[in-house]
Amino acid sequence: MMLKRLSIVNLAIIEELEVFFDTGLNIITGETGAGKSILISSLKLILGQKPDADMIRTGADKMIVEAEFCDISEGRKKILEKNGIETAVDLIIRREVYRTKRSRIFINDTPSNAEVLVSLGNYLIDIHGQHDHQSLLIKDTHIKILDDFSAVSTDLIASLYEKSIEIKKERERLIRAENELRDKKELFSYHLKEINEVSPVEGEDTEISDDLKKMDRIEDIKSICSKITSDTDPSEGSALSALGSLLENCSELAKTDKQFEPFITDLECAYQAVKEFGSSAEYFSSSLEFDEERHRKLSDRYALLRRLMKKFGPGLSDVIKYRDDITGRIRSMDEFVFDREKLEKEHDELNVMIEKECRKLTAERKAGASEFESCIRQEFTDVGLNDAEIKLRIEEKTVSSDGADSVEFYIRTNPGEEHRPLSKTASGGEVSRIMLSVKNMTGSETENIISVFDEIDTGISGRIAEKVGDKLLKLAKQRQVIAITHLPAIASKGSTHFSVRKRVSGKRTVVDVMKLNEKERTKEIASLITSAGDDEDIFNIASRMISR
Repeated sequence: MMLKRLSIVNLAIIEELEVFFDTGLNIITGETGAGKSILISSLKLILGQKPDADMIRTGADKMIVEAEFCDISEGRKKILEKNGIETAVDLIIRREVYRTKRSRIFINDTPSNAEVLVSLGNYLIDIHGQHDHQSLLIKDTHIKILDDFSAVSTDLIASLYEKSIEIKKERERLIRAENELRDKKELFSYHLKEINEVSPVEGEDTEISDDLKKMDRIEDIKSICSKITSDTDPSEGSALSALGSLLENCSELAKTDKQFEPFITDLECAYQAVKEFGSSAEYFSSSLEFDEERHRKLSDRYALLRRLMKKFGPGLSDVIKYRDDITGRIRSMDEFVFDREKLEKEHDELNVMIEKECRKLTAERKAGASEFESCIRQEFTDVGLNDAEIKLRIEEKTVSSDGADSVEFYIRTNPGEEHRPLSKTASGGEVSRIMLSVKNMTGSETENIISVFDEIDTGISGRIAEKVGDKLLKLAKQRQVIAITHLPAIASKGSTHFSVRKRVSGKRTVVDVMKLNEKERTKEIASLITSAGDDEDIFNIASRMISR
């Protein structure tokens, strides 16, 4: 990954500026106060630093800082996707800061917030030289530095730990469900007992209701049947007798006129139908007997069903469904216990594996720490930290995805002093050189974060500056490096050189950043050697420094 473009509008004394960086070692030089620090300020805004309206150029209402990154890693893309930001070939971050209204953040033209920007910024650029964005001063990064140096892999412990967390969550879910069911088990058991004592059958209520209605109407039905029997009796005055008379009269008419013959058949059928209807009614009436005991039993049964429906219904099918549901839930108590015990056994086995892996990691880290402390001494000597000494303090902590070790760098910069936490001891210039030493020693290309060194040359010169330049150049073979320097020994190592210059235009200060060609670069380095940069001998010295 690399920072391809940095665009600044109305930031401090910069009116409008656009810088295109290259891979490798990008050197930035310029006189004190020319505006180099403004470039660092703009990068910090890109990394999520809180803006200040006072940073806006005098006379302007807003400032804009935009950075374009290319060759974005999959890890960074996942951060974008997680926050609903569209991923593309390049990553463009833009911040708009206003004097009178709320500032805005855009990531790939998607509105975002400072929290997302800070999260993403930690994986983009590491600025060394100021304490507010130095990963080396963050204790949590120390274990990663040691692991990179010692070639310690935390993939297995991370996988085991993640699985442990998942099992723990599932176990907690089962316990909650089990407790919830246990609280209701007594009630469910009571309901189940109540329903099972009745043992309802689907549709039983409708069938009993019909039977009771029929039994309750037996006397009425017998009375109706008696009347039907009377009307269908062949005796005089009955309906059947009247039909018989009609049939005789119709037969007489048919003897005179054949048009009445069809009616004879119809009347004969009607006579037989009425006669059979009467016989059926009489037979049906004789079969009806009110069974008081059966009626009582059906009534009692129906009352039980009605009570269940009122309590668990509304319908009998709902009662049966509820019975089946609570039966299953009560049975699941045993399954919960079985699943929980199975998870607990699996969790115990996993803990044994985690403890074993943690012990292995601790041993590897302790061995690596000893080698780290020994190796970094030479690196310190190379960058002018002759008396500095680092100790890696490894302490036990609660198990997490990187094991059970807490690692922190303790440093002593002068003989006779105690080793103290790096974050509370080292100066900005020292931290920059320490980080440079660490980066060169580990040779880590993890996540390929862009390194920015702001005046790493503070307090060094001569041979040490040469060594620092060589280390910057070595680091730049692994990742993009941007270094602000005043020393020609460091500036001469760059693959790309920018000069920051300040001028006055129309009574306003203007900042320019020029990308130098070979001749301009030589002249710029000559001016760093001496104010007499136009001297031919100095120019030749600068040329030789570049060619080395």
